[in-house]
Amino acid sequence: MVSILFFIKRKKLLKDGTTSIFVRVTFNRLSAEVTTGRSVMPSHWVATKGRAKGNTLVNKQTNSFLDQMEYTLHDLTLQIQREGKQVSAKEILDRYKYLNAPKPKTGILALYAEHNQELKELVDISVALATYKRHETSLKLFHEFLLYKYQVEDVDISEIDVEMLQKYQHYLMTVRHNSNNTTVKYIRNLGKILKLAVSRKLITASPTEELKLKMEPVDKGFLTQEELTRLANKDFNIVRLEQVRDVFLFCCYTGLAYIDVYSLSINDITEENGRLWIRKSRYKTNVMYHVPILKPAKEILDKYASLSHKEGKLLPVLSNQKMNAYLKEIAGIVGISKDLTTHLARHTFATTVTLANQVSIENVSKMLGHSSIRMTQHYARVLDASIEHEMLNVEKCYE
Repeated sequence: MVSILFFIKRKKLLKDGTTSIFVRVTFNRLSAEVTTGRSVMPSHWVATKGRAKGNTLVNKQTNSFLDQMEYTLHDLTLQIQREGKQVSAKEILDRYKYLNAPKPKTGILALYAEHNQELKELVDISVALATYKRHETSLKLFHEFLLYKYQVEDVDISEIDVEMLQKYQHYLMTVRHNSNNTTVKYIRNLGKILKLAVSRKLITASPTEELKLKMEPVDKGFLTQEELTRLANKDFNIVRLEQVRDVFLFCCYTGLAYIDVYSLSINDITEENGRLWIRKSRYKTNVMYHVPILKPAKEILDKYASLSHKEGKLLPVLSNQKMNAYLKEIAGIVGISKDLTTHLARHTFATTVTLANQVSIENVSKMLGHSSIRMTQHYARVLDASIEHEMLNVEKCYE
């Protein structure tokens, strides 16, 4: 059992006439001692109690400090035992000194920048470029928030609490006009840096754990078969619009995400038993997906066959920003009120092209490159036609 004794050396006085208070920790008959950093008038010290006497404010504060120190030393002893390590008087005091030593300050943005630099070095190795860019945006937004709210370039990680995060949440939704889900994503990105700070023992816990963050379900929508046919049959006089439409349709027929159709090359196409397949790993997750190329998708590839010989790509894919801008224009021309994006095309593949034609959700999941069916369920919708088809079988049981 640990023994803790506070004592003074009466003959060693400081310039103000007081003497330093020491603490001696003994464990298994081995002792170690250090100064507590506090002092007392020798005449005020009660050796039998190991405390200062009298009711002066200074002595009360000294005794309170010694009480807290004794409690902490006992707590550190239990901590070492719980860790299964060898307890010693020196180890107990070493931990106490580390606990109370002034810690160098680390700014949240400085740590975030360090994190992002490491991500950047791993791009195309184990990290997607989109992941790096997402965290760069998150860093930029929190920097803007600190300037806007506190007029500072950075803050120490220890200063970030729930109240500051709530103000950041309010800033994102009112000043930046971000949706709830976008706001949650940015705060969770920041939360990853706070968890990194916890792992480095810069803070004891992440304040994001106390925030109530919840993603709201969002229906991304999809094109019906009628809308898909109408879009495919529309003639465009502007080449750029026609190309964007074709790339969008290709995504509808294959389920490819923007980044995957952008990088699609001849090496990703294989032929088995007379049928062409796309066999490629998803850029976002590195999960392999296998998609048979349907006739409408094959016709689009054939249309741009000469492109692959010139640029190495199979389709004329613009930047994501330009794609989505042209798709809005196309939606207006065709008379589709939905927000056309490459992500909606992926939802269309999951719902209208596959599930509505009795493709199992297990196979849809594999073609989308999902690691679990649960992910696919966010994409897939149950259509009235599917319900009607399956209920016809039920109806036969009651005829």
